[in-house]
Amino acid sequence: MKRIRTLHRTRYGKVVLIFFGTLIAFYLLLFTLWGNRLLTPLIEKSLSSSLNTPITVQEFVLTRNRFHLLFQDNIGNTLSTQGGFSLLTLRMYAHYRVEGFQYGGFNPLEKPFKTEGSLSGGIASFNIHGNAILLNGRMIYNLELRRFSLSTVDMQLTDIAYEPLMQLLHYPCETDTTLTGLIALKGFDRRDVSGNIQLQSKTSHFKHLPIAEDSNDSTTLKSLLSDPNGRVRPFKSDITVDLLLSDTAILEQFVGIPLGGKSKFHATLKGDEKRLRLHSTSDLAGGIATLAVDMPALEPSSLIFDLKHADAEQTFTLFALPSPIKGELSAYAELNATQGKMQINVIKGSSIPNIFKQHYHISQPLIHFDATINADLSKDGVHYKMLFRSDLNRMEIANTTTNERMLRDLLKTLPSGSLRR
Repeated sequence: MKRIRTLHRTRYGKVVLIFFGTLIAFYLLLFTLWGNRLLTPLIEKSLSSSLNTPITVQEFVLTRNRFHLLFQDNIGNTLSTQGGFSLLTLRMYAHYRVEGFQYGGFNPLEKPFKTEGSLSGGIASFNIHGNAILLNGRMIYNLELRRFSLSTVDMQLTDIAYEPLMQLLHYPCETDTTLTGLIALKGFDRRDVSGNIQLQSKTSHFKHLPIAEDSNDSTTLKSLLSDPNGRVRPFKSDITVDLLLSDTAILEQFVGIPLGGKSKFHATLKGDEKRLRLHSTSDLAGGIATLAVDMPALEPSSLIFDLKHADAEQTFTLFALPSPIKGELSAYAELNATQGKMQINVIKGSSIPNIFKQHYHISQPLIHFDATINADLSKDGVHYKMLFRSDLNRMEIANTTTNERMLRDLLKTLPSGSLRR
């Protein structure tokens, strides 16, 4: 008993008292109503700094195994969360709700949104499950973090409006298109990303708008994947993409040319930072198209395109152009940074005189024909070779260097042909 009474005078006794005193102070500061009131201004300051907007904490309760937090910004967007945790196992579970009905504050989107869900897990694995009302559609999502780094993304999208999505990307758009599909990707934390993306679009109205000019011509795949020092960290990719588009026109702002018509795409992106390969097969214009792009060091070096047994009218529609011909069309192209070659074949073709006259200002009778066009591309320009057989005439063109000259040579062989300016 005497040792206990004199414990506080010894060195070890002082250490023990300081330790337990610190625990008691820590408990009073964190897990009592009095301590919660002291911490609230610090939490407000920390949240305001992190979110770059003034934050007001309306409710804050923290006990030794439970917590509750409700705060809002100065324009009315709110976030609330409540749940429990264990300091021994370093695990937690919680429910959250975010209402960002006003643009600004901690809402980074230009559109209102609402989301709620649950959090659970620990340091090794942390899961976020939730649903959201966003861009006039619905989203169900599941995210997994490993050691606080994103690992897995699973999303189910339903009727996401395309027009406000394009507005967020600062592209002009006027359409009622909606997107529905699935996104399942994993391996972000290991930089070994694999999975698939499946999207389907539904379009009843689309207005063609001028193609937006890219204000940052230096943006490339390599620059997007580089760190601030210009280095690309090692990674691997094995991603499959399936698209079913009711109107291909929704892609024209990204492609840079007017588009139209239905299309179906299946693509794979495989490789690493040393060599990435894109391979795509698609149902285009009633035919089958394949595309292969080779990207050593993330820089496109070669492209091969092959289109077989396509419908000529649907092909022109794909590029948002009125078709002046009917028939079966095939095309093949090989391109690299310095040169390329291309061949186009039309079988059982026939002209459409009223389209020629109305849209292309060419007066021409109905003709039936087969045609083969070869083009060689180099730094010196484009050289064409053409073989044209019709029920009116036969023509061969070699080494034509301009599109207009090739067209005029073609019209000279056709009776009553005229080009009107």
